[in-house]
This record gives sequence, structure tokens and C-alpha cells, in this order.
Amino acid sequence: MENNQENIEARYITMIENNVNVSKTSDLKEFFILVAGIIGLCIFIFLCADFTAGIWIDNMSDKTQVKLENMMSFGSEMAFMQDKKYEKAFASQIEFLNSRKKDIIKLDKRLSGKSEFNIYVYPSKELNAFVVPNGTIFFTAGFLKEIKDARMLTFVLAHEMAHYAHRDHLKGSARQIIAGAVLSLLTSGQSNSLSSLVQNVSVFNDLSYSKRQEKAADLFANKVLIKLYGTNRAAVEFMEIIDKKQNIPEYMHYFSTHPSPSERIYLIEHNK
Repeated sequence: MENNQENIEARYITMIENNVNVSKTSDLKEFFILVAGIIGLCIFIFLCADFTAGIWIDNMSDKTQVKLENMMSFGSEMAFMQDKKYEKAFASQIEFLNSRKKDIIKLDKRLSGKSEFNIYVYPSKELNAFVVPNGTIFFTAGFLKEIKDARMLTFVLAHEMAHYAHRDHLKGSARQIIAGAVLSLLTSGQSNSLSSLVQNVSVFNDLSYSKRQEKAADLFANKVLIKLYGTNRAAVEFMEIIDKKQNIPEYMHYFSTHPSPSERIYLIEHNK
């Protein structure tokens, strides 16, 4: 009787093991495998999008570049019309920047014959500068109030012009469009938690991409300083001012679009 019962149990166990409808692994393990697979696929797609967009944009004609940039920047100058008080307050710095940009253009053919690189003051107390896709450059009132050194101004101006030379706005926009389209397909019909996870991977990937662009712009500006002044000390001093003003813990820069000032100083000092 006991032998029959053991035989029945053995056959039952064998039947369960051979049943394709019964999972041999836990649901939790299968979920993690699925998530890992999707994240891996996302990373692969991001890398492909990055490579494809970069190659396409680097090889597009200057005429196409200018058309796209003007479309992306439509109305940007009208939105920040120059206030008379800024023209008077920072007249000497704007005059210097307009003069210095001509020297920078001569150093790189990618800057020649495309943009006027108009320079305006942006009404903000923050210490910042930025360039829009068509090459128009904005320095905040807070920046120009704080930074008066000619070499520091040259470094920041060259940094912003580097973004234009590298076509960073076009590359970033193309990459986001491609990645966004693919992500929408990947996360379609998925759970909210899985969709959020995939989107977070996308955000961190974009932060990493932005940091690479900033480092490349720093290296460009660093070379400009050395060519025009024979030293890049002003770049280091500017980063030290930024570090002091921001007073942000080092780990917080992992969540920023820019590398930390200390990381940028190291890059500059080791590329003289």
C-alpha cells in the first residue's frame, strides 16, 4: 500500500515537472529578468539613437543646419528683447564679447558663415550663460555683474559657441525624438511601475549625454583660452567661483546636466 502511494506521488511530481503550464521559476525572478531585459534593450536603443543622430547631424549640410536651427529658435530673441538699462549697465562687457567672438570664429571653421552670434542680457540674478540653437547667446545680468575678467568672459563665450560648433542642440533634439518614439512603443500597455522605471533610465541616460557635451565644450573653450592668452588659468578660477557660489554637495551633481566644478577643473588642468 505504501509503495503504491509513493509511486502515485512520484508520478504526480513528474507530471507537474513536465507540465508546460506550470512555471519552474518564481514570478519575482521572471519579473526581474523581464525588467533587466527591457532596461538592456533601452540602453541599446539609446546608444544606437545617439550614434545614428550624431552621424546624421555631423554630415548634414550647413544650409540644412541653419534652417533647422532657425526653426527651433523662432521667437527666442523677441522673447528677451534688450532692456535699455542692461545696455547701459553692461555696455563694456557686451562690447568686449562682441569683439572677442570674432576672434573665436576665426579659430574654427564650423563657426564661420552661419550665425551672427548675437549677444543679449537675460534678466536673471543667477550666474549663468546659454546659447539657443541659432547661435544667439545670453548672459544673465547676475553673471555680468559678477564676472568682469576678460579671460573668464572669453572662456564662457567660447564654451557657449562650442555647443553651436558641435551642433549639440540638434543632436540632443534628434536623440530625444528617436528615444521618445521607441520608449513609447516599449512601454505601451506595460504596468505603470515598469513604464516609470524605463523613463527613469531614459532621464539618467540623458544626464550622462548632457555631461559629455559640457565636457567637450569645456575642452573647446580651454583650447581657445590657450591660443588667445597662452594660459587657461582663468578657466580654473571661473570654475572655483562657480563651485563657491553653488555650494552643492559633490553627490548632487550626479543628478545635474553639468559635471561638478571639481571634475571640470580636473579636466581643464589636465588638458593644457
